[in-house]
Amino acid sequence: MKANVKVTLEETIKKHEGLTRNAVAVEGKIRPATIGELCRNESKAISFDTLQRIVNALNILTGDKHTIEDIITIEYVKE
Repeated sequence: MKANVKVTLEETIKKHEGLTRNAVAVEGKIRPATIGELCRNESKAISFDTLQRIVNALNILTGDKHTIEDIITIEYVKE
C-alpha cells in the first residue's frame, strides 16, 4: 500500500457555517494564497509553524478543539 497525504482543510472549513479561507488566513496570520494552495492540494510542503497557526485559528474562529487531522491526514491506496 502507498501512503498519500490528503489535505482536509477545505472540508473542515465547509463544516462551519460562515467560516472562510480568508478568515483562517487573517486569524492565523498566514498568507491567503498559502491557505488557498493547501485547500486546492497544490502545496508540496507545510511547516509545523503553519500547521500550528491554522489549528489555533480554527480553534479561535469556531470555538472547537481542532487537530492536525482537520488540516491533513494520511490515506492509503493500493498500488
